[in-house]
Amino acid sequence: MKSVYPILILALVLLSACNPKSTKQEIALGDTIQTASGLKYIYLKKGDGRKIETGCKVGAYLSLKVKDQVVWNTNKLPDSLFTYLADYSRLIKGFTEVSMLLREGDEVVAILPDSLAYGAKGAGDIIPPHSTLIYDQFKVLKVDAPKKFLSDLLYADVKERSLNAAVATFQKITEGEESENYYTDSEQLNRVWEQLSRDSLYAKAADYAVKFGELAKDDRLKYRNVLSLESMGEYLKAKDHLEILLADDPENKMMQDKMIDLCKKHRMNNK
Repeated sequence: MKSVYPILILALVLLSACNPKSTKQEIALGDTIQTASGLKYIYLKKGDGRKIETGCKVGAYLSLKVKDQVVWNTNKLPDSLFTYLADYSRLIKGFTEVSMLLREGDEVVAILPDSLAYGAKGAGDIIPPHSTLIYDQFKVLKVDAPKKFLSDLLYADVKERSLNAAVATFQKITEGEESENYYTDSEQLNRVWEQLSRDSLYAKAADYAVKFGELAKDDRLKYRNVLSLESMGEYLKAKDHLEILLADDPENKMMQDKMIDLCKKHRMNNK
């Protein structure tokens, strides 16, 4: 009979190894979790809703503290929610990192070192340089099903194929059944220009801004064509395009200032 015990012990060990619940460590409320980047977060409540992933539209209630003072919260926003696209909207590293760890219904306190926040520059008069940010309230109230980004397709078309290919893709997505699977708003179109400019593809960015500015009736893109021409040193051409925009919006201070700047650069360039 003694020989049976080693067999039983081995069976229990194997059974335990096959059962993930027996080895899984649950995160307790109030525990401080630290990631490799230095981010710290503490669960106040665990939700059971949709997990945040790339492409989800998220609505969260936020309260931000710096040096024990609340410097911003979402109370004055529509529905008191801060809405963003997960892993896409332009947000500080620490916010994106903690967001991608959460799900609908979660409530956490998140502590971001300055390396994951605004660093040595700070942010205006509100956040001093080298500030640690504390989201003393980070409540994930809504997580929509993820969608794809139209900007990814258009950027690839303009960069690697042609502007006409991008137009065809835009029309196919926005006018077809696939539109429900993509974000197709103005922000998507403007992101393409930003990506092209970031890659110093100013000529492509200018052509794109003209075409899609007209196609989508997007005045921001039309203005960004001016910026692309300026980046290429085409000051006179940029000035001509800006004059057309100013005719429709003569009181626009930003464009007025840009016109003065372009005139100065054109004169300096022709000395």
